[in-house]
Amino acid sequence: MKTFRIGTRGSQLAWTQSGHAKALLEAAHSGVNFELVRISTRGDRDQSTPLVSMLGTGLFTKELEESLLSGEIDMAIHSLKDVPYQTAPGCALGAFLERESPFDALLTAVGGLDDLPLGARIGTSSPRRIAQLKAFRSDLVFGDLRGNLDTRIRRLDEKEFDAIVLAEAGLRRLGLQARVCQALSPEVCVPAFGQGVLVVECRSEDAEVLQVLKAVDAVAVRRGAEIERQLMLLLGGGCKAALAALCSPGTLGWDVLASIGDPRSGRVIRKGWSGNNADADAAMQGLAGEMLQQARDAGIVWQ
Repeated sequence: MKTFRIGTRGSQLAWTQSGHAKALLEAAHSGVNFELVRISTRGDRDQSTPLVSMLGTGLFTKELEESLLSGEIDMAIHSLKDVPYQTAPGCALGAFLERESPFDALLTAVGGLDDLPLGARIGTSSPRRIAQLKAFRSDLVFGDLRGNLDTRIRRLDEKEFDAIVLAEAGLRRLGLQARVCQALSPEVCVPAFGQGVLVVECRSEDAEVLQVLKAVDAVAVRRGAEIERQLMLLLGGGCKAALAALCSPGTLGWDVLASIGDPRSGRVIRKGWSGNNADADAAMQGLAGEMLQQARDAGIVWQ
């Protein structure tokens, strides 16, 4: 029986997400074996340094790509929000899986965002979240939050924070959706580029694996994510910048909402676009240009 080896990060969430991808592949290809392989990444090994202080890109993908290129594995599973715009030479994103919730989730013991006490301490390592939540409530105080989901939630339960903010997709995939007190709307917090999307990376010249992945590739999800990632490139963003975009199916084709924020001042610029698929690429060029000019005029520092 043919066996394909699937690389994944070692956390419980990564293992669960990769198991979901493995099940989709198995359902699409009877008589083929898929095996998960744990691979440690720099971002997982260093659980204490704030992400914004860690040099370089690909903190959660580099080692997986190296294992792909060496032939140790045939595929790698990533959360798209962790994937730099440019994959490593010789690698390609072979499949975009169906999107889970793209939204950020607030976890707290007191209700929703409006119910938090004055000066509440919020746990998050994301400049994007800090900028937008500070714009919504300037009194909030933020503390760095690293570690796996269990560790982050435990720090909330031990009252180190009044609330923490996590991606709702990960909580749902782990069956922890009951811990979500409020899913933050994009009007409050535009999510990260590609948040909620799992992708399967492979060697770009591996025709056999590309054909296998074609069966699970969600074409509409891929297109929406590509529009978000085009904005990521045009705005100069990544997980270390206070930039965000969400592309959703709309009545005209696509609805896009993008954000540039300053985590120091809490100043945020949001701008939207709605239109058809054919116009989207050119429209993102214009949208990004307008937003960057507005941000410069306003003195916003997003990186």
